Amino acid sequence: MFRRVFGEAWISITSYKLRTFLTTLGIMIGVAAVVLMVAVGQTVQNMIDESFSSMGGNMLIVLPGASTSGGVRTAMGRPTVSRDDMDAIKDIKDVLTTSYATQAGVQVVYGKNNWSVNAIGTTPDYLTVGNWEIDRGIAFTAKDLKAATSYVILGQTVVDELFGFENPVGKTIRINNRPFLVIGTLKEKGAGLTGDDQDNLILMPFTTMRQKIRGARQPQMVNVGFIKVVTEDKLEPVMQRVNYLLRARHRLKEGSDDDFDIRNLAELVATVKKVGLYLSLLLGAIASISLLVGSIGIMNMMLVSVTERTREIGTRKALGAPNRWIMLQFLIESILISFMGSLMGLILGVGLSQVGGVIFDKNVPISFWTVVVSVSVAIIVGVSSGLFPAIKAMKLDPIDALRYQ
Repeated sequence: MFRRVFGEAWISITSYKLRTFLTTLGIMIGVAAVVLMVAVGQTVQNMIDESFSSMGGNMLIVLPGASTSGGVRTAMGRPTVSRDDMDAIKDIKDVLTTSYATQAGVQVVYGKNNWSVNAIGTTPDYLTVGNWEIDRGIAFTAKDLKAATSYVILGQTVVDELFGFENPVGKTIRINNRPFLVIGTLKEKGAGLTGDDQDNLILMPFTTMRQKIRGARQPQMVNVGFIKVVTEDKLEPVMQRVNYLLRARHRLKEGSDDDFDIRNLAELVATVKKVGLYLSLLLGAIASISLLVGSIGIMNMMLVSVTERTREIGTRKALGAPNRWIMLQFLIESILISFMGSLMGLILGVGLSQVGGVIFDKNVPISFWTVVVSVSVAIIVGVSSGLFPAIKAMKLDPIDALRYQ
């Protein structure tokens, strides 16, 4: 029985090719839009995960906070954390290591090439804290930090722009008309959480930065400190211990505000992920409106079909066709139209997402859930759109249907 009904439904929808195509087009566009939005959302989530893993989740960041001088509360941004503070934090339980940094935008020159880059003055432990790996050459040492040697390590973007295919290790570059020896290069990381190029940087000893690039009235103070914790579950207790230590070292009285700010990187990334998820849901909801429009188009077509085939329905009933056959035929027609539109929309959405990935140089995943959603949409939209017209066809009186002109 089902085979016969299916065959009749297929003949019916192929008899009006243009109308069927236009109706299918609505579902196709709707499904393609949803697939694209799901792909965009998943790509954003993957980018956040990759950036998070490249930095390391078990990290705390120490920033300068507001301070009180002469009874006056000053704004955040004044240096309040010293190199000695960060070194003292290394002795806290569950702290793997610490580092600190200051940075400046500089113009780097090599031969006829020059490039604008972010120069970071830091410590050898910065590589461990930031999950950086040496690609070629070596890193500077604690001895270099103490002696303020003119050594630099280049990110891959700087290598590409200044040296191309030439090995930069052992070469001399110029920053602010001062010579610096390239002793190593970093492995590529790619874009960061905010879309910035993490590889467009130069690392040098903190003391070198202070003495030769960016002077300071308080050379012992740092702009930002990094704390690498042994495991992510130890972040909160370490955060409390660091807070206690810094308050003691800064001689802050009980009840007074902190003159520093400690931030949990894991919480920051979790917040960014949540925003990304909400954005994906919003985009998906907006795209789903086109699915609603498409389902209304199917219902309209099926209602028109019931009206046009009133005499046919009456004849079938007069010849003994059960009501369930009539209802099933119109339901199958609706589901077939919806399924074809969903299948074409899935192919179109996946194709466009992959083309977009190639254009923007991003890895766009093809999610299993995309296929599940497409099939589910085909069934749900097909049944919901065809149910009312099918019931209407089933309830037609055969005598009145035969008299219909």
